[in-house]
Amino acid sequence: MILGQLAYSPVPMAEPRRTPPWIFAFTGTPYGAVGTFSSVALGYFARRAGLDLDKIGWFVLLLFVPSWFQFLYAPVVDFGMRRKHWLVLMAILASGCLFAACQMTLPDHTTAFLMFAFAAAVFAGLISSCNGGLMATTMTDADRGKAGGWYNVGNLAGGGIAAAVTVYLTGHGSSSLVVGATVAAMTIVPALAALVIDEPRPETGRDLGLAIINVWREVKDVLWSRAGLTGLLLCISPVGTAALANYFSSIAVDYVRPDLVHELAKLPADAAAKLLDAKVSDIVTFVTGPVGQVITAAGALAGGFICDRTNRRAMYLLSGVLTAAVAIVMALSPENRTTYITGVLTYALVTGFCYAAFTATVLETIGKDTKSAATRYSLFTAGGNVAIGYVGKIDSAFGENHGVAGVVGSDAALNILGVIVLGIVFWKLGSFGKSRHVPPADPDLPETKVV
Repeated sequence: MILGQLAYSPVPMAEPRRTPPWIFAFTGTPYGAVGTFSSVALGYFARRAGLDLDKIGWFVLLLFVPSWFQFLYAPVVDFGMRRKHWLVLMAILASGCLFAACQMTLPDHTTAFLMFAFAAAVFAGLISSCNGGLMATTMTDADRGKAGGWYNVGNLAGGGIAAAVTVYLTGHGSSSLVVGATVAAMTIVPALAALVIDEPRPETGRDLGLAIINVWREVKDVLWSRAGLTGLLLCISPVGTAALANYFSSIAVDYVRPDLVHELAKLPADAAAKLLDAKVSDIVTFVTGPVGQVITAAGALAGGFICDRTNRRAMYLLSGVLTAAVAIVMALSPENRTTYITGVLTYALVTGFCYAAFTATVLETIGKDTKSAATRYSLFTAGGNVAIGYVGKIDSAFGENHGVAGVVGSDAALNILGVIVLGIVFWKLGSFGKSRHVPPADPDLPETKVV
């Protein structure tokens, strides 16, 4: 009887398997590995080579540029292959660039190093877009906060571990080939988890050239929507950027050296430099390695859980308050290893919360738009990366005249100012409500009501 029914009944389309939110911890790691290489590893390499903090700030800012314009080329991953296949391909290309960058010594080959790192950042931008599109199209609204939390576990914790391993190997004399191969493997392998996601087949009949033109329509619709405009305002504000995370490896030497001043004075210059290098690499490895990343993961998961049960925009503003509180305490504390370890680990916890709140807010704002989800997600994350870039550059500029206290103090001031301004704006506009989705720009899609 069953066989007979199957023979004469139409075969229904199989429902896609539910994607567990934790899978995005793996797919987010390649993006994090490239990001932390451009901040943690770059900062450590550059400071180790004798470059000053202000110049390092310009280097970090340069490597953020691809993410600012990511939404312009993000439509590529909405076409052709499934997004999960795009993700794996981009991870392979990015890992090759990171390997090449590791072969370029600083300061002699700074330009070549930055070129390869810049190319890796371009490919990483598409990895982010793929993740955003996959989360938007495979996650229910009830699971988006959890997916965002797990994604940031990979982005922050997985990427941080990759950076910690890179710094440790470099500080303890490993060859550039070993360092490069290791960071490349830590970029490619986690990306393979994307292949198990049951992603819907890409729609056919759409024109890529037209879609790229429609990016500007997307931008216009975001700017003309209260939900989109206030969401973009939130993204480009200094609130919750956790920008100091990109400079902790650069300023570690300023916290480690005071505790070793007497010991270093007794050694020849070469021996003192090697001792300081080893001590700095050990402490950076510790705070950015497994200990720091477990703490970051806890912050991201807690943030995702809380955001699914409370007002997501309010939680994002809270992340700015917490960031400022940690920075203020660091600025007022003695410059020693205890302050550095305690401050960085606490900041790591808050960073996880910040990124989870950001991702949950963006996913809530764009809604379940299956055709251009990656593009819309990239538009908002581009704004977020602009904020991280300029906040970090402002922070690093204060280091020249005010030392590390000025760096962390600047970060606190920018977050406090941003929270005050955004709090007033959102209160006046009544933009703290939930379900404020941006209407889709594609005429083939039904309009989404803005509440």
